[in-house]
Amino acid sequence: MTGPTATRTLTRRRVLGGLAGAAAVAASVAGCRLRAPRPVLEEPDLVSARVKPPVPADDPESPLWAQAKAAEVAVIGQVMVPPTKPAAAVASLRVRSLHDGTRIAFLLEWTDPAEDALSVKTTQFTDACGVLLGPPDAEPLVWMMGTAEAPVTLIHWRADWQRDLDAGFQDLEAAFPNAAFDFYPPLVGARHPLRLPDAYPTAARMWLPGWQTGNPLSQPLKESAVQKLAARGPGTVAPFATQDAVGRGRWRDRGWKVALAKPMASTDVGEAVLIAGQTYGIAFAVWSGGERDRGARKSVTRLGRLRVDA
Repeated sequence: MTGPTATRTLTRRRVLGGLAGAAAVAASVAGCRLRAPRPVLEEPDLVSARVKPPVPADDPESPLWAQAKAAEVAVIGQVMVPPTKPAAAVASLRVRSLHDGTRIAFLLEWTDPAEDALSVKTTQFTDACGVLLGPPDAEPLVWMMGTAEAPVTLIHWRADWQRDLDAGFQDLEAAFPNAAFDFYPPLVGARHPLRLPDAYPTAARMWLPGWQTGNPLSQPLKESAVQKLAARGPGTVAPFATQDAVGRGRWRDRGWKVALAKPMASTDVGEAVLIAGQTYGIAFAVWSGGERDRGARKSVTRLGRLRVDA
């Protein structure tokens, strides 16, 4: 019979086929459970794994990072110091850490739909990230960029500085490729395209006061995309005299992977010293250029702990 009242004969083949289908569904569900996203920590709880030197200080794609356990950490807005950012740019940040007894390195990964690596126009802001390193048994107040009694060390990577290193100094030509000028004292007789620093002889740099006075934000020639900074509270961030932090970031598949590192020993007075076998305070921050982040306007993690593997 072929009508709606037809009955089907239950054969061995059909029974086995049904069991196979049920098994496939069960295996699929089990697979989904195995691939469940890792838990998101409310605050960082990170172990810096020891490896043979050197650590991949400026290689976010190094296979060595697989030797460090990743931690997925919740990210929140910054509402304590203006300019504030009530809503975080991302929900979480994935972090890893390695050290070789001489240098400690971190790998930060987060989602970002656009690569913002120019800050030439006044309306442009750069993507960036940072690591805050506090003393052992850090008090909660250390989260507020340290205190006078408990200063912190920051290592801060900037996408626009990375672009300067990779593609040459990004000046007005990058934002206004068709711009022209009739007369500009430092560039009289200079050949185009301009080459730094040859196009700006020392005598002509008086017209560029940021460069002339040594402002690190105004230097056209970058040695690293990472700054090592000191802080003793909100509004006190300043570069250390010795700039020996390094790093590199890559934007791919709508996200950033950034490696950054500093020496474990101190090269400046007040710099964080990291000793294998000890635990330190740590926090992370992310700036989204597409959301006009800058300065205190950033997304942050809570203060957590970093255990340096002995």
